[in-house]
Amino acid sequence: MVILALGAVALLILRQVRPLAAGRAAPGQVVATGGAANSGSPALPTEPKDQGAELITRGNDLLAKGDLAGALASYQAARNLLPDDEDVHYNLGIVLSRLGQTNEALAAYETALKIFPDYAEAHNNLGNLLLRAGKTDEAITHFRAALKALPDYAAAHNSLGNALRIAGQNAAALEHFAKAVEANPNYWEARFNLANMYRVAGRLEEAAREYREVVRIRPDFTPAQQALADPALVPPPPLR
Repeated sequence: MVILALGAVALLILRQVRPLAAGRAAPGQVVATGGAANSGSPALPTEPKDQGAELITRGNDLLAKGDLAGALASYQAARNLLPDDEDVHYNLGIVLSRLGQTNEALAAYETALKIFPDYAEAHNNLGNLLLRAGKTDEAITHFRAALKALPDYAAAHNSLGNALRIAGQNAAALEHFAKAVEANPNYWEARFNLANMYRVAGRLEEAAREYREVVRIRPDFTPAQQALADPALVPPPPLR
């Protein structure tokens, strides 16, 4: 049995404006205001745009405090003011997913992608929801779309590696876990997945090396500690 570390759903984004070629926001964050400047959407009247930005900021604060219902209400109010803002729908997808409202979260991410088709984080989050629903092929399509938009997106490489592993494409999965680690050397979930793939491939020394890196980065991660304690991982040296 191979345990995979899923790791990456891109979370909340604070107010950031980035060029489209550079992607939307850092993986693992939520977006705090409207994305009209990024998406090429027409300029909104100052008042609703400012009100929407305030509601998104409030929603982010509530989400950080664990008030999912309050965050949802704030994001929904922001959506009413900024219906063509992809970031509002993205944030809604995050909180709906946390509330267990998977179908609604899927719809929110899909709306974000209709507005901005190259939204890498939305592709990644949508793909992870599809993967958990057993829709592996659809998930792979979204992970590949995320990587087309952001080739060095470590979270999407890890997500695609998980999906390919489930699909039985171990060599391709290993390649994407390695790319995730290359893009983010401290990404311990991807290192753990890479170690597991090395182990499956019989590359035990490389597996042990990656497990040791996982323990260095995340000393309390028990599965990596247990893997290193397994004498079958690295054969003993030959007798002299």
